[in-house]
Amino acid sequence: MPTTPAPVYFDWQFWSAVLALLALALSQLPPVHLWFRPRRLDVEVHSRLQVTHKVGNPNVGMYVSIRNTGGRELRIRATSLVVSREGTSLGTLPAQNYFETPSSQSSVLFVPFSLKPGETWAHGANFLQLFDRATEKQYRESESALGSDIRRKLAARAEGDKQAVEAEPHLVKPFLDLFERLFVWLPGEYVVELKVDAEPGATSFSKKYRFTLYESDSQELKSQIEDYPYGGGLSYNVDRHAGAFVPLVQHGG
Repeated sequence: MPTTPAPVYFDWQFWSAVLALLALALSQLPPVHLWFRPRRLDVEVHSRLQVTHKVGNPNVGMYVSIRNTGGRELRIRATSLVVSREGTSLGTLPAQNYFETPSSQSSVLFVPFSLKPGETWAHGANFLQLFDRATEKQYRESESALGSDIRRKLAARAEGDKQAVEAEPHLVKPFLDLFERLFVWLPGEYVVELKVDAEPGATSFSKKYRFTLYESDSQELKSQIEDYPYGGGLSYNVDRHAGAFVPLVQHGG
């Protein structure tokens, strides 16, 4: 009589293969203990804040660390600062760009990104509102006219003359007007609320911090307009326009 083959589940080689495949599949997954951990963000900031402006338009520099301490991947869609001074809202400043490393000389565009469990995004970010189209057009046209006037005057200097030249007052005026319209960094107590917009929405983060601007800080920021007639802060960067670096503490702490 023909011999009936033994069921496959009695074959130890079959079970060895199954266990090997199962081990391979599990090795591609997060540890089991992470499966049951809720999605969660842990956000920290540096203890100092950079406050500056571009022709009055407020800018804030902040070092932000965002860590996924949960068990599932998260998507960070945006981050922003809601700024107020002594109870008066000054608006919302979205993160527009960031520095990839502490030694980076130029920034890169902030775009949405994902964090796997345990991953961290930690960078110095710049928070600001970009000019609207009309203001951007006005700024570029004014900067071009001012720069052309300065270059013409530099070319007309006598040989060996190293004196700085100033643009005509009417060419500087558009920048002074813009500064007067946009400048907000007056002396006072400020509160900034850091918001991290994440997906899923339940994992989004927000926390309030506070800092103080003194009269000397505000005056230093205002004094940047003194360089505008020479093109400083407009056509080229000036080191002293780095702004004020002020202590930042948790609001209510």
